[in-house]
Amino acid sequence: MYGVKKYFGLLDNMFAKNIGEFIKLIPTCSQFSKEDVKIIYKALYKATSLHDGQKRKNKDPYITHPISVASLLANLGFDFETVAAALLHDTIEDTNYTLSDCERDFGPAITKIVDGVTKIGNDVNTETHDKILKATLDDPRIMAVKAADRLHNMYTLDALSPSKQIEISTETDVFYVPIAKILGIYRLKDELQDLCLYYLNKERFVHIYEQRKNLKLKYNKTLDELGCKTQVSLSKKGIAMSYKYRIKNVGGIYEDLHNNNDILSDLLAIKMVLDDNNMCYETLGIVHNISKPLDGGFMDFIGAPKNNGYRSLNTNVLYKDANIQVRIRTDEMQKTNDMGIFSDLNLDVKNRLSKDMKKELDKLSKRK
Repeated sequence: MYGVKKYFGLLDNMFAKNIGEFIKLIPTCSQFSKEDVKIIYKALYKATSLHDGQKRKNKDPYITHPISVASLLANLGFDFETVAAALLHDTIEDTNYTLSDCERDFGPAITKIVDGVTKIGNDVNTETHDKILKATLDDPRIMAVKAADRLHNMYTLDALSPSKQIEISTETDVFYVPIAKILGIYRLKDELQDLCLYYLNKERFVHIYEQRKNLKLKYNKTLDELGCKTQVSLSKKGIAMSYKYRIKNVGGIYEDLHNNNDILSDLLAIKMVLDDNNMCYETLGIVHNISKPLDGGFMDFIGAPKNNGYRSLNTNVLYKDANIQVRIRTDEMQKTNDMGIFSDLNLDVKNRLSKDMKKELDKLSKRK
């Protein structure tokens, strides 16, 4: 486990480790009402009772897994039905609990999600993939639970044999990572993609990881300076702006190298967040004054959003010796960029599946 934690230790902050941590977390999540909390706790104690005495391969009590999955989803802002279903997601497979029991105890909505993530037969098979894809089209929250489940399983994959690590990582890379990308869940996609590379080609992962660490040391000051200068210029106009910068994830860099893509064009990025669309366009002008815009590097995804709901002003600029992607957007747009169709669960998530998303999911089904 040390090897994984060395490179993925930040994931620990997203997972509750035990029942006590989970109980403390849930009331702090603003998306839950008092009634929601009651149902989540009911699911917690039902799952705890059903999994009593069961152990994971790493010898931890089995309940630590559904708690970790549910806490991740709660931290990401998912609704109570998704979180409750995450707590119960292995009960049908691993205990004598039935879907009829679940519907009696928790109603049809939660039961449908639990059913959607329940695999058919062996760990990796076409039937399960087909079932998940079909269920996701009916309720995309099913894929959210499955992706969170897979992320925690990948994070704890050290406990399994090398052959099993390769089998599960390969499936994740060719099935779950593309779906997360289609649905726009980049918060989960990047972590899954990096973990896949870690297990499938650890030597390459470590090499790129170390290179990326050196790039951070080299360019963090430059990225921060561009953000700070833009912030100062905006402040003179009475406009507030926050920013974060990043170096592309390890798996993404490997994918670009593998596909012979130009990694320099999106290796460095800074995200500037403002209150409204007009401020975004004003910020674009300031950024272009401070830096040198690169030909063909500007895209207006506010005026013409991507199929997965992504909205942003994207521009590539040269600042000092760095080719930097600048992403200018509102807080709402930033959330959509992280969570895709799950960025606003007050809306009917099913209706946020665009025709193009459905086509891409269908292609993935036929590709298997």
